[in-house]
Amino acid sequence: MVTDARAQSSALFTVREWLLVGAVILVILVLTGIPYFYAHRIAPPETEFIGVVVNVPDHAQYFSWMRESRSLVLVPNQFTPESSTPLLFNFLWWTLGRIEALTGLSYITLYQITRLLAGAFTMAAIYVFCGVIFSSRAKRFTAFLLAVLASGFGWIWIVGKYAANLPIFPFDLYTAEPNTFYTIMGFAHFTIATGLITVIFTLVLLGQRSKNLHYAWAAAAVTLLLSLQHSYDMFTIYGVIGLYGLFLWLRDRKFPIYLFKTGLIIVLVSVWPALQAFLITTADDVWRGVLSQFDNAGAWTPNPLHLPILMGLAWLLAIWALDIKTPWRERDDTHLFIMAWFLAHFVLVYLPLNFQIHLLSGWQVITGVLATIGLYRRVLPWLEKRLKSWPRSRLVVVATAALVLLVLPANLYLYAQRFLDLNRANRIQATGSTEADEEGRREASMFFLPVETTAAMKYLESRVGTEDVVLSNLETGQFVPMLTGARSFLGHWAQTLDFFGKQAAVRAFFDGSTGDDERLETLRRYSVDYVFYGPEEARLGDYDPAGSPFLSEVFSQGAVVVYQVQADAVAAR
Repeated sequence: MVTDARAQSSALFTVREWLLVGAVILVILVLTGIPYFYAHRIAPPETEFIGVVVNVPDHAQYFSWMRESRSLVLVPNQFTPESSTPLLFNFLWWTLGRIEALTGLSYITLYQITRLLAGAFTMAAIYVFCGVIFSSRAKRFTAFLLAVLASGFGWIWIVGKYAANLPIFPFDLYTAEPNTFYTIMGFAHFTIATGLITVIFTLVLLGQRSKNLHYAWAAAAVTLLLSLQHSYDMFTIYGVIGLYGLFLWLRDRKFPIYLFKTGLIIVLVSVWPALQAFLITTADDVWRGVLSQFDNAGAWTPNPLHLPILMGLAWLLAIWALDIKTPWRERDDTHLFIMAWFLAHFVLVYLPLNFQIHLLSGWQVITGVLATIGLYRRVLPWLEKRLKSWPRSRLVVVATAALVLLVLPANLYLYAQRFLDLNRANRIQATGSTEADEEGRREASMFFLPVETTAAMKYLESRVGTEDVVLSNLETGQFVPMLTGARSFLGHWAQTLDFFGKQAAVRAFFDGSTGDDERLETLRRYSVDYVFYGPEEARLGDYDPAGSPFLSEVFSQGAVVVYQVQADAVAAR
């Protein structure tokens, strides 16, 4: 694998070229925005769209950080009744919280602005990196399309499910980090991480070519920004640079002084937020417990046999493109960097860390570059031997178009599923269907909140403080911190300490067969201030809080009632 000769200097981009790239970026941003517009349009009467179409529980957590950051620099964990020390800082959500406080814009509006800006920035960063690698505009555009649009073979599990009732391996399909299109649609923070990783590695490569430490300092500044919002990505930055240095050392038979200086500058500038993120898990019992519960989601990198399914055709082509024949000393700096970035992930994504799956971020960018090399060095020569009458220009266009189309199916499914899920939630909310399974009701309660629920949240917002605790079912509790500022008794699979124990306690609380002594013990032990009672809580059992001597109704609208815990009555019992 030998890169283009002109890749040794920064590639030049024409205005026409950027107009084409800009048009592609605009189309993708519009496409990924349609599900949000659609959700607003179909929201059932007397409901409100929550503003998120993918992974509502985790976004509720981010919006809580954003809310707390309106006035705080370090924020506490509001998803558990136990009091936590304000220690968490995330630059992205802190910035958005400050903007929210200054402008009065809603979290929904700010999230959409962030999503669009993040998508545009990351796609532009990817194209610049592809231009640094390739002097050929056709190659850089192909690599760009693959890095932005490629998805895996996870769609085969959907086909298998409906064709032969086969089991689904969800992380082979729904893992967002190595899928740029999917992150642009629903995970703005992952999109930003991919963009920053790409910028950092672009600067590292340009610096290695020129031996100018200005690039190192610029890379360090961007790495610090990344560390302030995604500290786990430091494993990727440091790991790739370390492997790149090893490859240069092996090639030149001498220590790579410039890259060592670059790596040292980057580490010294950027490591502190990552250390702070680690130290908060040792300084506070609540944060330590949160970290220990990441296993609850079962979110691990798919095992190596499933990795090709997750990463897809472009990734397999990238592996085919790896050059094992060129003598080591003939490999240029760019060649070695491409290898270092691509190969490092094979180790990074299987490190014994409970956030290992996040280290897939950015792999799709270098995969797009290597897959393009594979297309031109492996596929096109093979096609030319078999289609001798075709001019090369025609072969290039057809092969490129075919490859792009072949990497799209999983993303087409993920995109279509947004509309299917929204329609399903709409139907359940609009009809009050009792036939929906538990998962369907959960989805409905996540995407569209009844206005009576949002009214109750607004009431609580006007009454509660950050130390107040609201007891409810999980589907309600996940929204309590972001909409009221109070702490939820049960709100998040990782952020709620003893998540499964709290889940059982909530079920027992609303179970009519549970004695009042047990309910009182729950209220007393966790200093609960309010009990939220709506349709989700009513489904848990036949307990009627209205008859309780230690609960006092303070808000009622439709099927939703908020009760305040009578502290004196609880203490007396």
